[in-house]
Amino acid sequence: ILFTFHEKCDKIVIHLSLLKTEEKMKVKKILLFIVVILSVLCMCIIFYFSSQDSGSTNILSKNVTRKIAETIFSDYKTMNADIQNTITSQLNLFIRKTAHFSLYFLMSMTIYFVFAVWKKRYLISGIISVSFSFIYAILDEFHQSLVPGRTPLAKDVIIDTSGAILGTILSFMIISSVMFIADKIKNHE
Repeated sequence: ILFTFHEKCDKIVIHLSLLKTEEKMKVKKILLFIVVILSVLCMCIIFYFSSQDSGSTNILSKNVTRKIAETIFSDYKTMNADIQNTITSQLNLFIRKTAHFSLYFLMSMTIYFVFAVWKKRYLISGIISVSFSFIYAILDEFHQSLVPGRTPLAKDVIIDTSGAILGTILSFMIISSVMFIADKIKNHE
């Protein structure tokens, strides 16, 4: 998989290196616009899920959990109702926390790419991405405290921030790989 990723990066970098300066700026602006939209979309999704009252969010997460249980256990639909409920209850917490982790993972990646493309300061981009995600996680938990039946949890902030850190690290690795390939191409010309 990594080899295929590097091949695709090689092709993209070669294509971009052939563009004129004004074309590169246009591509950069388009890329920046797309990543900003994706960042805002992630924030809106997080806000939307946090706005749901406890009843709505439990129904949604249990429905998602049941679908996942049906995929994992081929005989789930024919199981005793008590066993189904046990499986759903056990998986539900994992699914909910994985959703927290994943949304902040994606949000931090998009925020990192915004600053990395815009400023080309990769370490600062990482610090901004993780810091912004951490602050957003705190505000998200505060927002949940205002929603009926919802409870703010410090462990959710930790899970969210962990997702953000991993997303930022992966983003840094992707950009580092692309830059390494671009350097190799420049040195061979």
